[in-house]
Amino acid sequence: MSRAIAFYSKGLGIHLLRATDDWAELACDNSSRDRIGGAFRLTIKAVENEAQLCKGYSPVISFDVDDMDTVITRCIQLGAYLDGPIQYPAHGKVAVLRSPDGHMIGLYEPLLST
Repeated sequence: MSRAIAFYSKGLGIHLLRATDDWAELACDNSSRDRIGGAFRLTIKAVENEAQLCKGYSPVISFDVDDMDTVITRCIQLGAYLDGPIQYPAHGKVAVLRSPDGHMIGLYEPLLST
C-alpha cells in the first residue's frame, strides 16, 4: 500500500487524505500546482485473491498533465514504466504507463495554442 500511495501522490501529484494498512483515499483539486485533470478522489485497496489481482488493459485511468516529460520521469523513478512509446498526435502528447502495481495509467498533455 505504501508503494502505491507514493506513486499516486509523488508521481501524479494526488494528495493523500487518509490511509490504513490496506486502504487509502487520495484527492486532486484544481488548486494543486502539480494539477492533473480536474477535482476527483481516488480510492485504492489492497487485495489478495486472484480475481481481484488481475490487471489487463482495462480499466485505464487517464489524466491530463501540464508537463508530460516531468510526470513520466517522476513516475518511472517511483517504479512505473512506459507501455509503448509516447505518441505525438496533432492535438498534443499521449502516453500510457504501467503503475508499480501493473495498472494502466493514461497521460495526455494537450497542445498549447499560442
